[in-house]
Amino acid sequence: MSEAQQKTGDIEDVLKTLDRVQSEYRKQAPGQAAAYDRLRQESREPDVHNDPGFRTRVAYAVQDVERLLGPTLNDDHPLHAEMTERAAHYPGLNEPVVAAMMRETHRLQQPEVNAIRTLASELVEGRQDPDHPDIAHTIENLRAAVFPEPGHQPAPGHDHAAGSTHGEKGQADKTREMASPGEGAPPGPEQSASSQPGQTHTTDPQKDFREKQTGPAKDAPESRSTTDSNETKEKAAANTREMNAGAGAKDQEHVKVVRGGGFARLAEAIASRIDSQPANPASSWMEKAADFSTRLHNARDEKSLEATERLGKQAVEALRDLRERPASSIMAAISDAGKGDPDGVAGVLSEMKAGGRYADLHSQFVTEKQNNQAFAAQLENVTSRLEAYGKGREAAEATGQRMGMPGSVTQRFTQIDAEIGRTAAEVPGKKEGASALEDMSEQVREMMHKAVTAVTDFMMRMHPGPTASPAP
Repeated sequence: MSEAQQKTGDIEDVLKTLDRVQSEYRKQAPGQAAAYDRLRQESREPDVHNDPGFRTRVAYAVQDVERLLGPTLNDDHPLHAEMTERAAHYPGLNEPVVAAMMRETHRLQQPEVNAIRTLASELVEGRQDPDHPDIAHTIENLRAAVFPEPGHQPAPGHDHAAGSTHGEKGQADKTREMASPGEGAPPGPEQSASSQPGQTHTTDPQKDFREKQTGPAKDAPESRSTTDSNETKEKAAANTREMNAGAGAKDQEHVKVVRGGGFARLAEAIASRIDSQPANPASSWMEKAADFSTRLHNARDEKSLEATERLGKQAVEALRDLRERPASSIMAAISDAGKGDPDGVAGVLSEMKAGGRYADLHSQFVTEKQNNQAFAAQLENVTSRLEAYGKGREAAEATGQRMGMPGSVTQRFTQIDAEIGRTAAEVPGKKEGASALEDMSEQVREMMHKAVTAVTDFMMRMHPGPTASPAP
């Protein structure tokens, strides 16, 4: 069976495809490869393959590998379309200009992509405000680098605030040779793939990359001519900058004052990242994305725990309503019988069945459920609330185990568990001879039993009996 036929819609298959090129990827981009190793390690966690954030980061990895090594995931792969779509977006990003730049990452150089993703993560996580002058300035500089104005060609060696268009050797960034967007709109895929008239570079990204890595043939006359021309332009630009330095010094000083503070330092750091980043940078955005994904998981877990707490409070309220404001006198009769039973109300409920010591109470209870709609509604409310809380409580326990803090989660629900455990044990359940507590799962009953014991022990320590009281 061919490799194409073996491909599946499992994200693990995409990761295995990336695994096969890691040796070469590691040679050319060790920082990126190290970040991928951490992503690969995370892929072994349970249920992570279905997490949207994780799948997006896999898509980023696919795009980054293909940016350097060329097409890696075949077009006919079941997940090719999903990976392409996810690589062009950042989860939760609402800032339109940065979102537009994310859609262009497929045609940009890696340092620019890293800067855009980092900025996106800062905005999504709420650590930066896109309306703040510093951040707006950074966004505008990145936008100008990604979407240059029609006909605008930066002078060789010119320092862009959002990123230089040249490498250390003065080679032009291929993104500056892309077609300019019409009327300021982001260029589409067709525009991105085409070049300006009169330009001599190839549209083959692999050839562009090879030329950038190895450079054109040094002995070629065309190469020498181009180099001499570039050196002349560099000198002219340097002279121009020196002449303008004195005139613009006061304006630059004023800008620094206006943009002072922490935001300015962050803006400058992001804006200069493209210039200062080495050829094979470590993907800090991937760590940020991993951290963001973790916090998203934690946020979802916290919301789930809060929802379970609400279910528990609703169950407690339903039980109290049944005991304190019963719609039938049968509940009072059961309580009175428990006062004379050695095992209390629990002993009465266990014998409320045909042939049991409290068979008459059982008959009265069944009759009330059938003829008293208000009482039947109270019982149904208790049953449904307890069932919902039981399921939520089991899920909460699993969440605590997954988060590595089972003790904290258990402590969080101790008070609710104890109150439900005590009260539900004194309410008739669905089955004759059983309490409402026994309708719950064995796991939940055990948790409630432990909670009742813990609360009882605590109360005894806080309010010891006469024998344990200190002498006056």
